[in-house]
Amino acid sequence: MTDTPYLYRHSSDPNLWIYNGYFYSGMPLIWQQGPFIYNYLQRIDETIQGALQDHSSIMAVRVELRLPFQFNWMAQPDLRPVFSKFTSSLKAKIKAREARTLRDGKRFHPTKLHFIWTREFGKNGKPHYHCVLFFNKQTFRGLGEFNPYSGSLYGMISSAWASALGIDEYLPDGAVSIPSNAIYRIRRGEQYDDLFRRLSYFAKLASKLFGSGSHNFGTSRTPSS
Repeated sequence: MTDTPYLYRHSSDPNLWIYNGYFYSGMPLIWQQGPFIYNYLQRIDETIQGALQDHSSIMAVRVELRLPFQFNWMAQPDLRPVFSKFTSSLKAKIKAREARTLRDGKRFHPTKLHFIWTREFGKNGKPHYHCVLFFNKQTFRGLGEFNPYSGSLYGMISSAWASALGIDEYLPDGAVSIPSNAIYRIRRGEQYDDLFRRLSYFAKLASKLFGSGSHNFGTSRTPSS
């Protein structure tokens, strides 16, 4: 096993480099999912580091976001605006929570929202999103009640996705789901090998669609591509 990158250009997008390897910067990858897009591995690392620069300790939450059956994604193949609406809505909900907390005379620890997302295509030919959201660990200690109508962090995430999709009242079952072992808590200065290994799945080459004029990956740190 080697940490020395073996890189070659992607045949459909020469700006992307394909990597066959077991490690990135000394951190293990889910090598069974390789090959990986090296650019994406770099940006995953940069985003984790950026979250830790902003907060002395962070909570990372893995989320799966799916499109309702009636959503015509082919009429809007580039879904970056939908994801942008999602993050903007979630930021607004966090700000509203902060205002309510301060109004009640309680302390609120502010948080910046950092995120990474990747788009994949399933056997049904429809896209879905794998996403990780980073928060100040002092702001949120967990997802709270798994109820889309509650004021929990899960409820805010679910409501923000519904808002991004233009669904006012409800989300179909499975539109927002939380995978097992979804939460990672990391202090500044600690190693984050386990989290990076988990997120290396986002950078895998397989199950992505290239050459359609849309995008497969984005982060809060750098432009989408």
